[in-house]
Formats: sequence, C-alpha cells, structure tokens
Amino acid sequence: MLRILPPNISNLIAAGEVVQRPSSVVKELLENAIDAGAGSVSVIIEDAGKTLIQVIDDGCGMTPEEARLCFERHATSKIAQASDLDSILTYGFRGEALPSIAAVAEVTLRTRRKGSETGTETIFAPSGLVSQEEAAMPEGTNIAVRNIFYSLPARRKFLKSDNTELRQVIAEFSHVALCRPDVGVRLSHNGKDIYNLRRANTLKQRILEIEGKDMGKELIDVSTSTRIIEISGFVGNPQDARRSAGNQYFFVNGRYFRSPYFHKAVMRAYDKLIPEGTYPSYYLFFSTPPENVDVNIHPSKTEVKFENETEIFELLTAVVREALGRSSFIPTIDFDHDTLPDIPAPSQFHYSRGSGGSSGGGRSVSGKKVDYGAILPEAADFPGHRSTAFAAEALSPAEPDVAGYGHIFEDSGTAGSGAGVLQISSRYIATPMRSGLLIVDVRRARERIFYERYLRQLDDSSPISHQVLFPCAVTLPPERYHLLMEDPGRLRQLGFDIEDAGDFTISVKGLPEGFGTDGEAVRKAVDDIVAALMDAGPDGLVKASAREEMARKLARAAVSGTDTRISGDEARLLVDTLFSCAEPEISPAGRKCMFILTEQDIERHL
Repeated sequence: MLRILPPNISNLIAAGEVVQRPSSVVKELLENAIDAGAGSVSVIIEDAGKTLIQVIDDGCGMTPEEARLCFERHATSKIAQASDLDSILTYGFRGEALPSIAAVAEVTLRTRRKGSETGTETIFAPSGLVSQEEAAMPEGTNIAVRNIFYSLPARRKFLKSDNTELRQVIAEFSHVALCRPDVGVRLSHNGKDIYNLRRANTLKQRILEIEGKDMGKELIDVSTSTRIIEISGFVGNPQDARRSAGNQYFFVNGRYFRSPYFHKAVMRAYDKLIPEGTYPSYYLFFSTPPENVDVNIHPSKTEVKFENETEIFELLTAVVREALGRSSFIPTIDFDHDTLPDIPAPSQFHYSRGSGGSSGGGRSVSGKKVDYGAILPEAADFPGHRSTAFAAEALSPAEPDVAGYGHIFEDSGTAGSGAGVLQISSRYIATPMRSGLLIVDVRRARERIFYERYLRQLDDSSPISHQVLFPCAVTLPPERYHLLMEDPGRLRQLGFDIEDAGDFTISVKGLPEGFGTDGEAVRKAVDDIVAALMDAGPDGLVKASAREEMARKLARAAVSGTDTRISGDEARLLVDTLFSCAEPEISPAGRKCMFILTEQDIERHL
C-alpha cells in the first residue's frame, strides 16, 4: 500500500545522506561560512563533535526571515533555474545541509546581516522551530549544533571513539583550509587549538602550516594550462614517498574531491621512481569551466564527473612527469627491493617439510614436494650435529630452533665458522648441499621470520619490544597524532612503546624487534605504523585476516632499507631460523625465499 512519508521521517532519511558523523556537520557548516564570504572562520568542537560543534564566521549574515527559511528543505540562494546547475562555483547549493542537521541535533543559529543594527537568534530541534528572537551580536553568523543524534540512540551508538571522530573532523577541516588559503581558519577541540591558521599569501605557505615545515623540501611545482583544464599545485619528491597514503588531495574549482582514477594517473607518473607499497604526496588543483564538470553526483559532493576524463588523465600523468624531470631528480635504485625479479627457481623443483617423500605436513610452492632430509648433508659427515630426521619434525614457530640445521652448510673448516657461505649481489646467500646449492633471498627470509613473530604477538598478545637508548620525540600532524593515540594498548600489542608528550608530539621508548633505534629509523617506524593503522581501520585487529595484513606490513617495514650483507655465522642463523618457520619457502607476499640449484641444473647450463 503506497503512502506519503510524513515530514519527520523523510527529513531523517535526507539527514542520513548528509549527516553521517560529526565531521559531516563540520564540513557543511564550514563550507556555508566560506560561501557567505567569510574572511575568518572559527570551528569549536567538544568531545569530538558529539557534544558541540560551533562555527563562527564574519560573512554576510542573514535576515530574520532567511534565518527561518534556511531550515526548510531545498531552501537555497545558489540556484534559481535548471541552467544554474551548469555553472555552480559554490560549495553548497542543494539547501539540505541545515534541515538535515536540525533533524538529528539541537541547533542554535545567531546571525546578523551586514549593515543591520541587531541580529537574530533562531533555535531549532528535531521537532521543528523552538523560538526566534532578536539578539545582540557582531556581524556574521554563529551556529551551534549540540548533542548530535541525541534523539537517535541507534545512530549515536555507531559513532567511533573520540580520537577516530576527531581525525575525521581534522580531515574535513584540512580540505577546506587547503583550498582556501586566503581565509583565516581556526579549529579548537575541548578548549585547545589544533589549528590556528592566518590568511596565507600562497598555497605552499598554507600546506606548510598544516603539514609541518619539513614538507617544504618535498614539494615540486606543477603547472600547465590547456583549452580544457588548468592544473596547478605541488607533488612530492619521489625520495620522500611514504608508506601511508595521506597527503593526497585533488581539488576542482576550489572544491575537494576523491578520484581513484586520477590517483592512478599520478602513480603512473611515479612509475619506477618510488618503491612498491609507498605513496607520494600531492596537492593538485584543477580549474575548468563549471559546465565541464558535474559536482552533483554524490550527496556529500566528494565525487565529481568530468566531461573529458580520458584527456585529463593523460595530461595529468604528463605534467607530473614533466615536473619530476624539471626538478633534476635522480632516482636512487634500490637493488635490495622486492621489485627486483624473482629468484629464477627451476620449475621442476618444489619444497616441502617432510621426510621420505611423505606428503604429511609438507608445504608445496607449486605442486610436487621434496624431502629436505634427502637433499641435506648426512649427519655422519658433521659430528656433533643432529640426524637429518630433523626435517620431519614439526618445529614450533614459537620456538625457533637456532641450534638445528647447522649442518646445512658444507663447511670446509670448523662447523659454525661460516666457511662455505657465499654472498651474491648483497642480496642472496648460497651454500653447498648434498644435491647442489641452496640459494636464499636474505630480505625475503627476514621478512618471513619477522612476519611470523609479529603474527604470534598479535594472536597471543605477547609483544616483544626493544627499548631505544634515549626516548625519541616525534611531532606529527594532528590527524596522525590522534590516530596513534587512539588505542595505546593496540600499539603495545605490536611492540611499540609510545607515550603522549603533548602538543601533537609522541615519545617513542621502544619498538618491535627488527626496527632500528636511531632517530631516523624511529621516525620511519612511526610512519610505517601509521600507514598500517590507516589501512587496518579502527577495528582492524579483530579479524584474523586483518592481523595477518598488519603483521605483513610491519615485517616489510622492518626489513625495508636494512643492510642485507651478513657474515657466515649470521647466514647460518638466518637459515636456521627460516627453517623453523611455518612457511619457510615463501615470503609473506607469496614470493620464493629460496631454491635449490641441483647438479643437473648446472650440467644443463654448462
């Protein structure tokens, strides 16, 4: 049976599209203030916006009639006829922001039109207009939103922790602050300023105020102009690419938008210049006639549609490449990185953990299984070592056996001296075996070892942390700072001993096993854990698959950039520990850690 929804229900449905969390309110009110011609805007929030969101501006203000009308759905001053949709240059235009907010919270609007002697105070609640009366106030608008979702407990319980919600607020605030450096903006939380940004003369100045002065050395100018679009802004130096996907912004005609499609265009320009799994920074501004872009395809207006997307994609790749070339950047080739070709393992050789050709308990890379006991040296040849039956034992990954497998090396001298170990190209180690040569990729072997250790820590809540000699202070952008401080227990579970030092600074006292402890290594470790936490999300460690992904990212970070040159004794210990892993044959990324070059293989090539 068809029926017309009553206004209170239809308003709630509309509010669900516009107001998803406190940051949605901040976005809408901040954009309204900019559209009103404000030169200065203050955003004041309490309890991450759950208790109070207040936006104060010095814009044009409203008359008493407009102060009431703005809470009606589809009330707007931006559009009068259908053709106006083709020339939208303002943030808001649908007229749904304020009625949607008033449907889920208590709203007090104080506004005074420029040139008027007094202002107006208008109060709305989800039930409708509460009161309107004359009030004394400065020119502009002061709007306070209190107790968001207080009348909708089911919606309120889905809000995340204060740190999580605050990070979302900071992100929305940053989007507006970056695209309007000519406006002074301030963000305060629980009486403490997070940002207090004066009007900036240049975009670069505003970027440095938000991201920190260290960002200045990374930025490379980008600029081009064609008949269909103008592109300007900055991209980051490839040498400063990070593992976290932050600091990546697109704007069109002063409006922030997301675009995985154009992100691919930028990443294509960095092809071969940055390591796999890292991301460059970029702040790219598009300017195009408004009729060539549709900003009306998403309720939050964060997705847009361009008329000439394919041409812009190619142009964007070209202009970023040109900027990188113009900067005289010379890429540093990392020969130890996993983007190098895989070990050329002969296709007919596969590996398993079992003896006598038994399939029980064995693991195969691509099919057939090989008995390690049959290819490793006989124990009789090496007095004092265990029998080759060790290959059939189910070694516990929680207790790596560093005494076993010592006789894997065909030492010409004393066992344990490391003789007979050859390092190839600072990446591989090779050692004789009964049936040929065992070749191990040092980096991938270490990555497998650390992966299983970190995974045990996450599964068993038994972190292993080594303390730094002197605590290292690291200052972070507010969004990343709140991400780390969101759940200190989760960090300790990973082996990070981090304390809040105030003023968006953390004190790093301990790191997981495998990470360096000098100042630069500590900063890199913090960047790596931020990247992993951003990808994992607030509930990222609940699921086993997410814990595995977290362990994989940390293992990769722990071995990234480390020296892969090792001594004979270190090589022996590395292979020892690798073979005690649950999956010694492959890295966490699924690549081979080792292979056996047999006598038959050598004969075929000689």
